[in-house]
Amino acid sequence: MGSSLNLVQNTSTVEAKNSEKLKQKLLLIEDDRYLSQAFLVNDNKTAYQTTKICAGNSLKADLVKYLDEHRPDMIVLDVGFSGSESLSVIRNIRHLYDGILFIVSDNNSEQEQFSALKLGADDYLVKPMDSRILMMRIEGLLRRQNPVINQVDLASLTMGDVCLQPKSQKCFINGEGVKLTTFEFNLLKSLVEHQGNILSRDELYSTLLRRTYNGVERTLDVRMSQLREKLTMAGMKDNQIETVWGQGYMFNHISA
Repeated sequence: MGSSLNLVQNTSTVEAKNSEKLKQKLLLIEDDRYLSQAFLVNDNKTAYQTTKICAGNSLKADLVKYLDEHRPDMIVLDVGFSGSESLSVIRNIRHLYDGILFIVSDNNSEQEQFSALKLGADDYLVKPMDSRILMMRIEGLLRRQNPVINQVDLASLTMGDVCLQPKSQKCFINGEGVKLTTFEFNLLKSLVEHQGNILSRDELYSTLLRRTYNGVERTLDVRMSQLREKLTMAGMKDNQIETVWGQGYMFNHISA
C-alpha cells in the first residue's frame, strides 16, 4: 500500500456543477483503479458525482477530512488489502459514517464476508464480477435509501414501545432515539407494517435487497441479528422479532 492518499474529485467542468448538485454522491476508496474503471466502462461517470480516495496509510485522516465537508450517499470500498486491515478500515468508516457502505473484495471467504457485514457493511460483492452487476447493486441500494414516498411514509408507525418515523427514518424505543442503519430501519419498518404475519426470506430479499434469495447468503440473517441486539440494548420489551424456522421472520407485540 502507498504511503500517502490522493483525494481526486471527478467533477469535470464548471458548467456541470449545477446539475451535479442533483446527482447522488459516491465516495470510492480503492488502492488501484478497479472501481474507477468500472464507472468509466459503464458510462456511469455522468450518472453519479464520484470522489476517489486512494487507499494508503493516511486513509483515516483523509476520510475524516472529506466527511467533515461532504455527506456522500454511499461509500464503495474496494478492500484489496489484507483481511485484518480491511476489517479495520470498515470499522473506522462505520465510526465516522452511518450511510450506505458497499464492499467490493477479491476475498471470497465466507468468514470475511460475515465479519464485514457484522461490522456494518450493507452489501459485499466478490471480484472479479461483471461491472454491470456492480452498477445494478449500487443502483438498488440507492433506490432503497430514497424510496418513493407513499401515504405510509408520511405517518408514524407505533407498536408497543417502538415508534418509527419513516419520513425522517428515525426509530424510538420508549421515546429514546435508536441509531439504525438505513437497511436496519427499512427491515424493522417492513416487520412492523406486517406485524403478526410471517415475512419469508424470499419476500425480504426481494423488497429490501432487490434480488432473489439464493438459499445460502447470510446478509439478512446478520442484519436481523444486529437489529435485534440494538433493539434489546435500547430496552424494547413489548415486542419481539420471532424467527419462524423454515418460513421467515415475524414481528410480535407481546405486552398484555
